[in-house]
Amino acid sequence: MKKIFLFLSLVVIVVCPMSAQTSDDHMKFIGIPLDGTITQFQQKLLAKGYTIRKDVNAILPIGTRAFKGTFIGRKANIAVYYDETSKIVYAAKAYFDDLTENRAKEELENVKELLEQKYPDAYISELEENHLPKISLLTFIGTIQIYIQKSESFLSYPYIYSLHIQYNDIKNSAKHEDSIMDDL
Repeated sequence: MKKIFLFLSLVVIVVCPMSAQTSDDHMKFIGIPLDGTITQFQQKLLAKGYTIRKDVNAILPIGTRAFKGTFIGRKANIAVYYDETSKIVYAAKAYFDDLTENRAKEELENVKELLEQKYPDAYISELEENHLPKISLLTFIGTIQIYIQKSESFLSYPYIYSLHIQYNDIKNSAKHEDSIMDDL
């Protein structure tokens, strides 16, 4: 009897979440779920007024596509990541270039505050990489990373910084990782 009860409990635990799955089960970037093919995702971005960066896409590897548009009220570059085989989108990021270190840190704090308001139940971790802050928010459907990068070019002294806000969907990121592991 205990085995039957345990079995039925496991079935309920596994089946109920699967029946409740909707597009809300995927992290959203600019209001678009990080799900579906890159073609579908691109169409939704274009419908929102974003444009394709043909110059950048010509040099990007397969699995990444570049756009430009507005993110949180500022001109931004957009990168969308998709699985090379299935073409399913699993991550996207917005980033702002040509910032000073202080401006990048200010923007990072502003974005962090906005995300804390939108995702009040998220687990937040903060650390430093190369003396620059990096913040990660973990939700049930994905992660958001906010980080600063410094230009390493000796031609750009004083250094130029960029702020990156990257969204990763847990389900589709796991599928992408599984397809990579299948190659090994």
